[in-house]
Formats: sequence, C-alpha cells, structure tokens
Amino acid sequence: MKRILLIAALLAPVLAFAAPARAGGWAVTYLDPVPGDFRPQTSYVLGFWLLQHGTHPYDGANLGEVGLRFVQGRKSVEFPGVALREPAHYAAAVSLPRGTWRVEAVQGWFSPYEIGTVTVPGSLEINPVPADLRRAIDAQGAPEDHWGDIRPPGIPPSGIAPPARSAGGPATPSVPVSPAAPPGRTAGTSGDGDAGAAATTASVESGAEAGSGWPMPYGVAAAAGLVALGGAVLVRRGRARRR
Repeated sequence: MKRILLIAALLAPVLAFAAPARAGGWAVTYLDPVPGDFRPQTSYVLGFWLLQHGTHPYDGANLGEVGLRFVQGRKSVEFPGVALREPAHYAAAVSLPRGTWRVEAVQGWFSPYEIGTVTVPGSLEINPVPADLRRAIDAQGAPEDHWGDIRPPGIPPSGIAPPARSAGGPATPSVPVSPAAPPGRTAGTSGDGDAGAAATTASVESGAEAGSGWPMPYGVAAAAGLVALGGAVLVRRGRARRR
C-alpha cells in the first residue's frame, strides 16, 4: 500500500506538468509563399506565422526567441525572426549552402515545429500538420479573428483554422528577393566551411499576461527525474527490508 501511495505521489507532479503543457503549451508555424527555387548562397526573406494552438497569436507576455532553423545532420543554422506589424507575423532573412536541410521553426518557449525539408538548389517541401495537432485545431471551431487583409495562409476572414497545410506537399512559391543575410554562426560540425550565414534568434514580447504551460522538454525531463527518484527509493527500501 505504501508503494502505491509513493507512486501516486510521484505521478501527481508529472500530471500537473502535462496538463498545462497540453492546455497552452504548443504552437504551429505556417509559412507565407516561398521562392519556388532556392539557390545556394542566395538571400531570401521568408515570412511565417507562429500561432498558438495553430489558430491565434500567442497570448502570453514573453514568448522568447523566434526564428527559423535549418538542420543538416549535426550541423544547424539559425536565422532570427523579426516581428512584423500583424499579430504573430514574422520574417527571417536566410541564405543556405548546397544540401538538403530540415526546416524547423524556433517558437520561443514552445517546442520547435517541424516545417518541412528544403533542397538547395531546389524547392521546399512542407510537412503535413501532425494528426494529433490537426484534430486539436479542428476541435476549436472558429476562433476570434485577429487580422485584416494580411493574414495567415488558409485562414479566411471568418477565422477558421488553416486547412492548407494538413496534406503537406510543396510550399506555395513566390518571387525570390535578395536582402542582405545577417552575419551568423553554425552549430555542430563545420563541414567544408560552406555553412551559410546565421544569427542568434530574436526575443519577442507582447503585452498580455504570460500563458500557462511548460515547454515540453522541461516537462519530460521533470517526469523522468521523478520516476528515476521513485525507482531508487523503492529499490533502497526493498534492500533495507531484506536485511
């Protein structure tokens, strides 16, 4: 009986972490139309929308770092997101060397979101929205409309959730632009030195109260620590009784 009570006591904090993370601790990033053909060492500006619950701007006080990350094996390149006038709308100037890169959205304290894969030279392939997130988005119905004429892709003025990214596929192309890419850094192995420009991600704040929820990595780490501690206590008590 004591062991059952101990396990229940260990699980209570885990459930406490998981509940707010599910309630407010996830977001989806949607891209604006992108270049139809990415060329090596060419600068492009990519617009993107970071939507909490996939439907609305972040409603907390300090979102944290926002940007785009490109990953190739152990090598990664990050570009900062700059807040635009529209709520939840950002832009990042990017430049990449040759290769195939996974595209991730850096979403502040939310977990990173897997956008898709870009081949340089070549095009960007958008991943479908994960099924569990798609169901959660659809279950919300029609959210409040936060935008005017410039708005996230797939969200018409009625404010329904974006349907366009559910099936995945090639990103909507646009005419490429060539701003100066920010000087930056790479993480992981340096390869042949052709790692492209990068920069640390930008900190973005809004005026509302901080939302509830822990970033998923912290919740998982806390849960693992508690389970390990509980296991150690049970093993130690069992040895003490045998003595």
